[in-house]
Amino acid sequence: MPYEAVAEPDPTCVQHTKDLIFGIWNVSELRPHQEIAGIHLIQGKNVVLDVPTGGGKTLAFWWPLLYHWDPNVNAEGTRKILLVVSPLVALMSEQAEDLCNRKIPALALTSHTPDLKQALKDAGQNKFRVLFVSPEMAVGAAFHEHVLKAAPFRDNIIGFIADEFHAIVEWGTPDFRPEYSELIVLLRRLPTGVPVMMGSATLPGILLQDGLRLLAITKYEHIAFSNNKPNVALSVRLMQHPRTTYADLINLFPHDPSPNAQDFPQTLIYVNSLQESEDIQDFLRAHSPKSIPAVSFEFYHRHIAESRKIIIQGALQDGSLRAVSATDALGMGMDFSKVRRVVLWREPKSFLSLVQKTGRCARQIQDRGEMILFITKASYARHLALLEAEGDFDESDPEDDDREEGVDNDDAAEEPLDREAAIGPDELEEEDEVPTTSSTASAGFKAQDSLFLARFIVEPKCRRDPWNEYFQNAKKKVFIPQDPDTRCCDCCDPSQFPVDSIEAVLLPLDKPGRGSKPTPELSLAVVEALQAWRDKIIARDFPNQLNITGKLILSNKVIQSIAARPRAITTPHIFVSSIIWRYGTVQDFRYGLEVVSEISRLLLDHPDLEEQEREAARREKAYQQLTVLASKDYRRRLTALGDECWEAVASVGTGNMVQRGTGVNRRMVLELRCQVFLALPRKTFHPQYYEQIQRPISMSTIKQLTHATTQKGGYSNLSDYVADWRLLFLNARTYNRDESQIFRDAVFLEGVFENAVAAAAVRNNLEMEWKQIQAGKDLEQDNLDLI
Repeated sequence: MPYEAVAEPDPTCVQHTKDLIFGIWNVSELRPHQEIAGIHLIQGKNVVLDVPTGGGKTLAFWWPLLYHWDPNVNAEGTRKILLVVSPLVALMSEQAEDLCNRKIPALALTSHTPDLKQALKDAGQNKFRVLFVSPEMAVGAAFHEHVLKAAPFRDNIIGFIADEFHAIVEWGTPDFRPEYSELIVLLRRLPTGVPVMMGSATLPGILLQDGLRLLAITKYEHIAFSNNKPNVALSVRLMQHPRTTYADLINLFPHDPSPNAQDFPQTLIYVNSLQESEDIQDFLRAHSPKSIPAVSFEFYHRHIAESRKIIIQGALQDGSLRAVSATDALGMGMDFSKVRRVVLWREPKSFLSLVQKTGRCARQIQDRGEMILFITKASYARHLALLEAEGDFDESDPEDDDREEGVDNDDAAEEPLDREAAIGPDELEEEDEVPTTSSTASAGFKAQDSLFLARFIVEPKCRRDPWNEYFQNAKKKVFIPQDPDTRCCDCCDPSQFPVDSIEAVLLPLDKPGRGSKPTPELSLAVVEALQAWRDKIIARDFPNQLNITGKLILSNKVIQSIAARPRAITTPHIFVSSIIWRYGTVQDFRYGLEVVSEISRLLLDHPDLEEQEREAARREKAYQQLTVLASKDYRRRLTALGDECWEAVASVGTGNMVQRGTGVNRRMVLELRCQVFLALPRKTFHPQYYEQIQRPISMSTIKQLTHATTQKGGYSNLSDYVADWRLLFLNARTYNRDESQIFRDAVFLEGVFENAVAAAAVRNNLEMEWKQIQAGKDLEQDNLDLI
């Protein structure tokens, strides 16, 4: 029986649908696009619902059901069905539970469903208004037999909803979840004409077209809103410390020395491996201030128990957790309304993934949030090389196509592993992670996505530019208006994104007091020693009598006072001012010195480990401050040397005049001998160069790294700086023939550079380091001569 669409919506029913939604979800209004999407579906039209997180896709999904069916009446003939295909078990279960709590019968058909066969039969007999299924189950034989063939289901199905529509292309591959790309089979098994609603908050044009092609949909209504989130500040931070120390995460803690737990914005920290999620939880717990309970931090990944997942999700929703370090198993489609910060520990393998994760904080328009991406310096260099090779990060004259290539491609950083899917064991037995676009969508999408991720990380302009271009947001309606009082990104206004240097110690230091609380062992030792001392005094100063006892000289009460704070009693002056004792006053201190001496002896046997740690930290801090000052001075001298060397090489001309510029800007200028070395040739024109040269480098990159801080990947020593110049000329000699002009220019300019760096090293007090570099070069040449 073909699906029968509503030709013209009844205004009374439309208003009644609104009233039902207001009552069931306790909202006061619907956004226009939610109602429009619902009306399109009941009219039998396919709908692409391209709206950002917090845009209300879910209410738009349920609108068509409530147009036909009133849960308060539940009249025969109105019990319609919506079929929802969703990528994640957690998402399906959460949405089904939410609907059931609102008196809307819903069922998530997963591997965890009790008595699955009977549940499938119940679904086919129209006992539920909303059915959630995975793509694997949706195209499976059991679902086809018990649900899709059942007459009650076929008579009442009014719509197919593809939630997280981008996943159809992103995940539907032969080696991961091939059933996603086979959903056309499900559509063909449904009654003819059943409309499809496709919802996503991250739907670039190329994914939309691929998804529509897979479902054979040619006619559809497109409701599109920009997914730009101006209420979320964006920043990229280069790690200051080795990745496995996680030391850079210290800056997530509030700077207040005694913060409350609420001072730590609720944070999702996304990682690329199970081990990282667990390690980061341990790190945060170990370094959390005492005022923030360690249990405020948790980890989450696919392999923890389902019961624990539910507890963590609930704790995020009620705000009791402050941070969760997680794989992609947590988050997609889930509404954690209290999350205000998303941290990406290393970049994901796709820009789409980065935007999806960013969308999980500050979901409401009035909220303010932050996304921080931490990456290694090696990763930064790789992205910089990608842009330069593709010609998207060109600082040289645009007329010069035949250029020497190079960006240092540091291979020390390991390739990150991306997301894990929280899908049931029946849907995916062996897979441990969700593949990224490297093995999923078309080659065009892969290339586009990688390029936009690199642009987001490297380009020194607004980080929202590649985001908006990627999703073509300029062509869509604005959803979240720009607030001039909110931060944009660290490129637009770096001063609003300060990053404290983590050079000294990670834990906040306690101020040293007059004496920390003693250990039980020290207190007991003080009591025993002073009791023995007073007995010795009686034998020494009051022998052969029975009236004067040790307690009269030094009472137990005084001993307890001393034992309560022995570390504070380090001098007679402190003793007199802090201990009330008749023989411990200025007027009578006959035994005071002996007591102080006893305590001093005990303190040697019971060192204050906490104070030693504090003192070591103070020394380390002082050392680090001196190191930072020395490092700044060294960087200043190294940068000055770099400028001199650059000027020496860049000022050498060929003696010929050439035309530069266009139109009114056309001019005759001296042709530079280094012109070919300024930037990389485009990869599309010179692919063989990239096959032959392992580590390219260019003058533009060297200049950029000369002026960059070490935190931004800049040179930290003269040796690395000189090595890059020598590599640049070596690459040119390796790739080009001996008789070529580029080969001769490389030889000549290397000589210019060597002379320039030798002279500049003397002027900038780097001569000793330069001599060490030359000695190493001479030794290497001697070894070569012996071979």
